[in-house]
Amino acid sequence: MITRGQGACFYCGQRKSSAKAAEKRRVRPEAAVTVIRAAGVEPLEDFPGTQVTWRCRCNTCGKEIDVWYSSVAYAGNGACYYCSGTMRLTDEEAHAEMLSLGLQPLVTYPGSNVAWRSRCQRCKKIVEPTLCNARKTVYKCRFCARVATDPETALEIMEDAGLTPLVPVPLSVKLPWPARHITCGKRVAPTLDKVTQRKRAPCRHCAKYGFQPNRPGYLYLLVNNALGAGKIGICNEGTNRISDHERYGWSLVARQLLPGHLAVEAEGRVLDRWALLDLPLGAGRHDMPQGGWTETVALVDRDLGHLREDYSWALEAVACAGSV
Repeated sequence: MITRGQGACFYCGQRKSSAKAAEKRRVRPEAAVTVIRAAGVEPLEDFPGTQVTWRCRCNTCGKEIDVWYSSVAYAGNGACYYCSGTMRLTDEEAHAEMLSLGLQPLVTYPGSNVAWRSRCQRCKKIVEPTLCNARKTVYKCRFCARVATDPETALEIMEDAGLTPLVPVPLSVKLPWPARHITCGKRVAPTLDKVTQRKRAPCRHCAKYGFQPNRPGYLYLLVNNALGAGKIGICNEGTNRISDHERYGWSLVARQLLPGHLAVEAEGRVLDRWALLDLPLGAGRHDMPQGGWTETVALVDRDLGHLREDYSWALEAVACAGSV
């Protein structure tokens, strides 16, 4: 062994051999920096080795994170646990982050990789991105991601608002765009920017198909927690209108039988109040195939307590008119 250069002591030779193997496996700081930057994060301190976490900043979401080098370099895992969705957040933390991204959540936090019903704070339209996707994309809202004057996008915006355009897209989003309201068939002419921003709901006071003002009717109040929305509505006594809504996840909060013409007046008072408060719609046409989305508000804008107040106030108003 001595003549072969292995040393006289077996144990010392083993230690020497182990030390050489460890040095061969040791990750050089400059190589580690290259690998970790390729994973989309920027080191905030010198490379500490593979046995402890490395403080970095994610280039995608901007958060400071603790990265295991071995997990990224050898296991092929993502560096950022926020962007990957593995970081557990409380509802309050997720809610605050979504607001910082320009989206207002309409329902409780479902998880970072689950579609989260929210409203874009810029265009006021309802979208459903996941928190992970919202962190990664430049435009968090699918409507804001495209130019509103693009004909295809403009048509989608109008149809989502329950309108069928009657002429091609105007040259400006501030010019009236003649359209027909799908629910009642009436002709209206809103501007595209108002429809996009939901500054006013088109044709709020349209005719109610099937409702007969000369017969008794119910003024009802509904909520849908899955959509994060409330709804005011009217229907004649003996119809299935309320049960139709219930089949789609709506729950009855209040119902009052009135002479039909007073039910119409009471509903109109509630809608006038919501319009005066400039409240965006709480649901879209695709959310309510049974109809009625133009009489909705989001619960984040008008909670159940205020909805009850609106409902009671409208009943008292028509009662004070001396007609009940």
